[in-house]
Amino acid sequence: MDCGSCGHDVKQEARVACTLDANDFKARTEFIQTLTSRHLRHATRTAARLNLIYAPEALSEVRELVLIEQACCAFLTFDLTHEATGVFVTITAPQAAAAAADDLFAHFAPSSFKLETSA
Repeated sequence: MDCGSCGHDVKQEARVACTLDANDFKARTEFIQTLTSRHLRHATRTAARLNLIYAPEALSEVRELVLIEQACCAFLTFDLTHEATGVFVTITAPQAAAAAADDLFAHFAPSSFKLETSA
């Protein structure tokens, strides 16, 4: 399947599709990059799961991000929790898309951010 303007070529049973056009995709990635540079504190990754920890003061922005991402990338599962120490987001890709997870997660934890990978 083609992930719309995202350019991902992922074959799986469940539909993997980004619904953003090129302009919206650019705006979204800029929003994510700003949020990441200002508030992302920690990230870990397994094959199909990305765990992100943002600063506590980023709660409203992270909530907004999760809502808009759920709308355009419904094939990803987002789990958001928060407490005084931070805002915790887990993004899970369908197992069939695990091979494309690097591309799917790249905007949330770019290579410039030190990402811990676990098995």
